[in-house]
Formats: sequence, structure tokens, C-alpha cells
Amino acid sequence: MVDPKENSYLFKPVPFMGQPTVIPPLSEGKIATAVQFIVLGLRLKDTEKKKIFRMAQLCEKGLYGVDTKHIENNKTKEKATLFTFAFYVNNKIVGKEKNDTIYSLSRLLVERFLCIFLFIAGVKLRAVNLQPTVVNENGSYSQILHMANRTEVPKIMINIPDEIDSINISNEVFSALFWLRRGLAERDPIENFSSLMVCLQIIARYLSTKQPTKHYCPSCGAELESLDRSITAMMRELVVTKLNASPGLFEKLWKARNAITSHGNRPVTPEVFIELTELKFDAINLAFNSIKLSLGLPLDFPISPNQMYFVADAFMYVD
Repeated sequence: MVDPKENSYLFKPVPFMGQPTVIPPLSEGKIATAVQFIVLGLRLKDTEKKKIFRMAQLCEKGLYGVDTKHIENNKTKEKATLFTFAFYVNNKIVGKEKNDTIYSLSRLLVERFLCIFLFIAGVKLRAVNLQPTVVNENGSYSQILHMANRTEVPKIMINIPDEIDSINISNEVFSALFWLRRGLAERDPIENFSSLMVCLQIIARYLSTKQPTKHYCPSCGAELESLDRSITAMMRELVVTKLNASPGLFEKLWKARNAITSHGNRPVTPEVFIELTELKFDAINLAFNSIKLSLGLPLDFPISPNQMYFVADAFMYVD
């Protein structure tokens, strides 16, 4: 809908899914938590519902309970299933990190469950309207939603630079642009971040060949004509040396990349999900700058990602 006074677009907030139908009782030292989410297009047979609890237990050993409910979109008549998982969270977490940790633990549980379900069903599954709920000490309920319920879409202004006449794009850069496009379009944070990192890796390899950095023998000082370098070394050179990012940022990006691509056997943890929320913004900026570099444009050239990409987009895809 449109607010004529402010000339901005207002999106419907994710609909409140009501209080969870199953939630653990209060327990000292623990936070009673339930996470609700919807899987579009899924209808479960009544005989299969008992197996859902077992599947969810594979993802969280301390799972308290599970409930499922058939639902339908009133407008589109699309079928879906509403899931509720009830579990406990350690009560030692306090302050600002509490909600982030509860949300990330909930998200991790849902992601693991969908991975198992995807394997069994053989089709891609996606959770929408993720809503964790916790029980407060006084018995009241609190919902944790990470998104704002109102989003303003910035006007898209395009100024095509005069330099476009002198730009030539190689096949490698076109490949990077395809992955950049996919990264900006993806809704899932893991696929979003992964696509952006692929874009950066393509440019890292391309620039290491097109604009090789001179390397010298550490013992004799002679220049080395060729060097068999790892993708890690090429990415570090791109991000830190050529894009002027900090070594610390590169380490965070690369550790997150290794976790979600299973390199180095680093597990996907709640902390990784929290990191992805912030790191995807860094990855977007780096991807744009790497494309500039590959096209021979300066890093401060006036091309940058639209600010709409830096707004939580969960509400923008809700019917």
C-alpha cells in the first residue's frame, strides 16, 4: 500500500502467527522457547506427523515437543504447513545478545530440520515467517522478530556513466556479474552470502592473472615468474591489498565462507548465522568494488549498491 503523505511504500508486516500451540514449561536456568515457521506447498499426512517429532529430535536432542497444522492462504488458496518446535535455551545469555542468540538457535534448528526434510522429499524447501517465542518469568509471552514492520523503498535513480563507452567486459567478469546478481536476488542468507563470495573468488582469480602482483624469492630476492597460489591467498590479496579492507574483515568473511561450504570442517553454528547478517553487507560492497577494479574503474567511482539491499527484506516477500 502507499502512504500519499510520505510518498513511500509500506509493506505488510509478517502476520502474527498467534501463541505457539506447544511450549516447554518454565524451568530454572532455562528459557522456554518455541519457534514457529511455515513451509509453503507442504501438506502432511496424519500418519506422518509422528515421524516429524523424530526428525526434529535429530536436529535438537533436547527438543520438548512439536506441533504441525495445515493452513491455507486466504487469497491465493495456497496450501502450507505451520510448524511449531518447542525447546529450551540456556538462561545464562543476557542483554542485547539474548534475542540474537535465541533467534539464531531457532533459525539453526529450522535449517537443520529443512535439510533433513529436503533430503527425504527430494525438493527444495524454504521456511517463511520465522517467529521465535519465549516465556517470561511472569508467564507472559514475548515474540522475537528481527525485522522492522515498515520499510521504505528508496527511489531508484540511474545515472549511466560516460565511461560506459570505454568499458569492455570479459567472460570472467560476466560470470562474476551473474553471481552478483544471484547474490542480490537470493532470499536465503546462506545462498545470498555464498553467491557473493563466489563473485569475489572469480574476480580474485581473474585479477591475479590479469594484474599479477610481483612476488619475490624470500631467500635470494629474485622476482618469481609464476607462483601456484591458493584461492585463500588470492582472496586475501583482493580483499586486503586491492580493496583496502582490513585483515580482520577478511578473516571473518573467509571463516564464514568456510563454515557454509564445509571447508576446514568448521561447523555452522548460531554465531555463524549472526555473522552472516552483518557480513553479507560487507560482501555486497566488496563485490561491487571488485567489479569496478576488474573494469579498470577507481574504487571511488560513483557506482554503489542501492540502499534497499541493506534493509532486512523479510517483509518484502510476504503476500
